[in-house]
Amino acid sequence: MSKKFLFLTAALLAVILLSGCTGGSVRGNTWPGLSASDNVAYLADGGFVYAVNLKDGTELWRYPDKRSAQLLFYTTPYITSDGTIIVGSSGSNASLLAITPNGKEAWSYTGTKFHWVAAPLQIDNKLYAPNSDGNLYVFDLSDGQTDKQPVKVIELSNDLWAQPVTDGKNLYLSALDHSLFAVDKDTYQVVWDEDLGAAITSSPILASDGNLYLGSFASNLVRFNPASGNNEAVEKTTDWVWGTPGELEKNLYFGDLKGNFYSYSLETGKYNSSPIVLKPDNYDPASTKDDKTVDEANQTGIIASPIVVNGALLVATESGAIYRVDKDGNAELWGGKAQQPGGKIYTTPVLAGDLVLVSPMNSGAFLYAYDLDGNQKWSFKPAN
Repeated sequence: MSKKFLFLTAALLAVILLSGCTGGSVRGNTWPGLSASDNVAYLADGGFVYAVNLKDGTELWRYPDKRSAQLLFYTTPYITSDGTIIVGSSGSNASLLAITPNGKEAWSYTGTKFHWVAAPLQIDNKLYAPNSDGNLYVFDLSDGQTDKQPVKVIELSNDLWAQPVTDGKNLYLSALDHSLFAVDKDTYQVVWDEDLGAAITSSPILASDGNLYLGSFASNLVRFNPASGNNEAVEKTTDWVWGTPGELEKNLYFGDLKGNFYSYSLETGKYNSSPIVLKPDNYDPASTKDDKTVDEANQTGIIASPIVVNGALLVATESGAIYRVDKDGNAELWGGKAQQPGGKIYTTPVLAGDLVLVSPMNSGAFLYAYDLDGNQKWSFKPAN
């Protein structure tokens, strides 16, 4: 994926979302949001939020029952402690909605005109919801309101696109305007605000060494002290970093937009090796982390964050292929070439019990479920 395309994606996404227009097709215009509970997958995809049975891939319900020009869904559905699904709409009324486990509306908030991109975060009875208007909205989940109003609106920055991360004391939020914020969850005061000099599209990770790490469009991996905000770029990347790093055995793993996949040691503060180059359909499993001979045009962008499955990393790519990368840097197509979903994968896969859920764009189905070895179990495509 080229940088020019990413700039266009970022610029056009707001236009697409604010237009509230999904055309005549069932599917939306940008990549979907995906989450899961123990038994149900929730897919926010254009005009609807779908609840899908994890046992067999059948549709349990969709919200709303009929398409509405006011509703447009792309944010990752967030599941609260009582099973309520919180999802933001980017339709004409820009609503934040709470949906019961049986698909009925529990409450809504329509007090902002800007679209919702980031998933919220629940801490105790409070819900912290970032909006693209640059505000963090705080709601009391126990107030019983159906026409929900925030208990606090915290002004931060433009284009909050990523879910907050917390250490129990502070919330950490990144913004497209280059900033990372620390906000006290109880006093709502901004503890610190640091400018990275480039757009940040994803959440930081609070790693096992106690530090925050994130990548940005400055092509750096940056380490933050959560208490002070002091930070430094610890390693360079070949290209922009979109997704949040994943951690496995005191190493961080993440990809860039040219298909390079990095392994960073929390103990040494350095890369463990040269990046692995993930290739599209003609990927050779014998290729190692030290292969530097692949032409750039033969690489595939990594937008989704890696997930840990059975002691290895699963990496979904723009080419529609999913790779299994072990901790030593050996990579192979997960499940083999015949099991790949195809299309383009921008949404981070979700581990749901003994299934891995994948939602590509431009593929034969909206949602695929695999066992932990990469064998497809079912696929889901809603009826019109």
